[in-house]
Amino acid sequence: MGKELISAREELSKTKDGAMWVAMIDVCMLLNFSEIARSYFKKSGDWFNQRLHGFRVNGKPAKFKKNELQVLSAALRDIASKVLVAAEKVDAMIED
Repeated sequence: MGKELISAREELSKTKDGAMWVAMIDVCMLLNFSEIARSYFKKSGDWFNQRLHGFRVNGKPAKFKKNELQVLSAALRDIASKVLVAAEKVDAMIED
């Protein structure tokens, strides 16, 4: 990673919003945010991205509400659990 990128990540991580954004960037290539929005929030992918990136909606930056952050946290844990189960099934095939 370039020095400028590391510095930007450190600077963003100083705020709660920035730290969450950095965390989501770390996994964005592995997750389908549109599917998370549909499955866990019953919302569109655009809705999710507006909040993730702080896009202006009705003249104000969109943000996740506290309860939405709790849903997102639970969704990520649910996805992690499903990935672990899949890994265990692959491991079981190796052992056979």
